[in-house]
Amino acid sequence: MTLKILLFDDIQAHREEVKRYIAEALGRRGEVKDFTPGQHTEGTHEARLEKDLQTTANTPVDLIVADRDLSSYTDEFRGLSEDTVRSVADTLGIPECGYARGERRDDLDYVKRGDYREACIRLNLKPLDTFAKRVVEIAEGFLFIADQLKTLKETGAKSTPAKLLATILGKPEYADKISLYASGDQSRLQTIHRLRAKETDEQRIKRMTCLLGYWLWDSVLRFPGVTVGIIPASSYLNIRQDVFTDERDIQALFSAAAYKGPFAGAKIPMWWRGMLDDVIAESGCRDGREFVSKKLKREIAASQCCEAPSISAGYYCMLQQKPVSLKNSKGGLQWFPRGADLARVSTTAADELGPWI
Repeated sequence: MTLKILLFDDIQAHREEVKRYIAEALGRRGEVKDFTPGQHTEGTHEARLEKDLQTTANTPVDLIVADRDLSSYTDEFRGLSEDTVRSVADTLGIPECGYARGERRDDLDYVKRGDYREACIRLNLKPLDTFAKRVVEIAEGFLFIADQLKTLKETGAKSTPAKLLATILGKPEYADKISLYASGDQSRLQTIHRLRAKETDEQRIKRMTCLLGYWLWDSVLRFPGVTVGIIPASSYLNIRQDVFTDERDIQALFSAAAYKGPFAGAKIPMWWRGMLDDVIAESGCRDGREFVSKKLKREIAASQCCEAPSISAGYYCMLQQKPVSLKNSKGGLQWFPRGADLARVSTTAADELGPWI
């Protein structure tokens, strides 16, 4: 796979630094180049940018990477922002991720806002080497999805987005569970509508790649249910959070269930929940804690609810990012996908935020 990454950053010194790190992370796997503004000077930023992104200087491109503030570009693009770039990228079916340069206090809030918006990937720029590696992993993830879609098309496969994604992930048996992550997701209706329009096969594959990639990144892999990140996994397995996260030998016992699909290297360690269940069931144990204790021949501390440490957790508070028990939390929030049955909000967070959640 040869990756083509297009960089938007209006400050030359910053742009060169970011490009150097991405180039180092890419190695021989591809190239990163600067966005080149064209000669289109009339119309809105969106209209001109759409034309520019289709010029020879800026194509082909597998992933756009854009700084949040692009206001110092040429006069024709004065006031350009990452939101505008992302909007145009969506129109053209090009994956995009944004970053905060690290000069403002709200940088972390900027990344968090990305976590709570659909079809949006936002990264922290620091440390730069980690950022660059994540960018490459994201680009490779989207390219993998695109290649798989081309293969499925060639074999004549026609299916729903959930079945397509499950097949791409090598888990067709999880299609029904993955489909539950689409319920109530209004932000992707426009993309699905465009897929029904009369477009070339290439355009349809590009749009479907973005649809499935963003859906995987910010829904299926974000909300614990069909997959679980390292903290939700510790809670689900009934192993105290610090014990599970700090002891690699414990994590290694569940390596057969590790998630290795698109974006795996850009996310925290993740596991397939159903495969964790299989590992425990095959051992004849009641839960992950008993399984680990049996394997390592030592007592393992049980998970602790962040609201009441004396009781086991089992679930995950999306706001506090801590293990929580069913009794001391609230689930079924409107912004939770139906498939994310391990996602909760602790009682304390629910009381504090009330109608906001």
